[in-house]
Amino acid sequence: MKILLLNPPTFDNKAFIREGRCTQIRGVWATIWPPITLATAGAMLEAEGHSVEILDCAAQGIQLKDLLNRIRRIPYGLIGWTSATPSIKSDLALANEIKRVNSNIRTVTFGTHVTTLTEECFREAKGLDAVIRNEPEGSLVALAEGLENEAGPEGIEGISYRDDSGQVFHNPQRPFIKDLDSIPFPAWHLLDLERYRLPLTGEKFLILSPVRGCPYPCTFCTARTYYGKRLRKKSVPRVMDEIEYNIDRFGINQFFIWADTFTADNDYVMSLCHAIRNSGLKINWTCNSRVDTVDQDLLKTMAKAGCWMISYGIESGNQAVLDSTRKNTTLGQSQNAVSMAKNAGIKVVGHFVLGLPGETVETIKETIEFALALEIEMAQFYCSVPFPGSPLYELAKREGWIEGRGYDEFRQDNAVMDMPGLSASTVNKLRKSAFRRFYLRPNRLVQALGLMRFDRLGETMKHGIKFLGCTASK
Repeated sequence: MKILLLNPPTFDNKAFIREGRCTQIRGVWATIWPPITLATAGAMLEAEGHSVEILDCAAQGIQLKDLLNRIRRIPYGLIGWTSATPSIKSDLALANEIKRVNSNIRTVTFGTHVTTLTEECFREAKGLDAVIRNEPEGSLVALAEGLENEAGPEGIEGISYRDDSGQVFHNPQRPFIKDLDSIPFPAWHLLDLERYRLPLTGEKFLILSPVRGCPYPCTFCTARTYYGKRLRKKSVPRVMDEIEYNIDRFGINQFFIWADTFTADNDYVMSLCHAIRNSGLKINWTCNSRVDTVDQDLLKTMAKAGCWMISYGIESGNQAVLDSTRKNTTLGQSQNAVSMAKNAGIKVVGHFVLGLPGETVETIKETIEFALALEIEMAQFYCSVPFPGSPLYELAKREGWIEGRGYDEFRQDNAVMDMPGLSASTVNKLRKSAFRRFYLRPNRLVQALGLMRFDRLGETMKHGIKFLGCTASK
């Protein structure tokens, strides 16, 4: 079967990253990620003999009209795409557009939003044939096999589907993939890898995904909706084979290790770092982490294995607010984690969430002051957004904090919750202030210059001018 996988365009031509819990618009500093879910699904489909194409419309600048012209020309049997809350209107309308061009093409989408609000999505998109719930790759392969064998989607685990009469059925859940070593290497050869570059250095990079699942119950996160709560890991030899393959096949040695919490299992990370060092491979990589899952020995070992930057989910500078999110970390742990990373020679990105339940203007200001006091090179300030699939979404609905809001407003750069004593507009203003206060300091400008390559100075200055515009007071 000829299959097309998409990171789809939107009707307003905004470029979105849609990877599991990570939903963001391509902003001033945000780079476009290589779409690892599509590449992994593509590899699994190719292994079953299907002819697969991947179009990353965000990275390639493909607009809807161009995509539909392509679909007119090429006889695809199945088209599948990632979807996300802020782009869901366009994502669902795409199914109708595809059917208008060729009613014989089967359509399927996947992501945390459609997993959570499956029935609503079918109501909104009459051209949508199927939704994959939770982890998508195994169900997508099974769906392709069922369609090719003319058996249809009936009985395929993890699938919700619409039959010929228009009735929607929900098949049983598909178990999460237990043996991650059974997953082939991502089909990066189906993508133009020149388009995926680190924002400051301009170097090409790829994503490694050695770990799936998140055991932590943070109320604002949808991670468990996608990959579940049990930690599953690729074996260290398998990860090493993948690293070597990426270097040999694509000439890329810069990696983002994408996991909800890469450092959740210290022994595993230590084993992988030792394997990298013993291999003699020269790689550079970044990862994300909780502040309570690192120690000095681990961070020093990571640095020796090529880790040059770590992203911590610090979230808040007020302990009571932090406790309300069930993050189960402390401000002291955040301070220690930053200090230990600095001692290991690893640069730090701090991630903060503004406008959480229980917040006031004063607690948000505490978070901003906390960020300023930490020795971190970069900071990301997000608005607290109740994405469907998170406990926060259920709370916000119940309390009436998001009445009248459209899903297109549910972006991490835009507050949508009007809570008692704290409006969404106030959070948005404080977020802009946070960025200005953090980055418009002489020492931070010097650090930024130290991170970038000077042959990309012009592009970086362009981003800087755009950044100033985005953070201007209104």
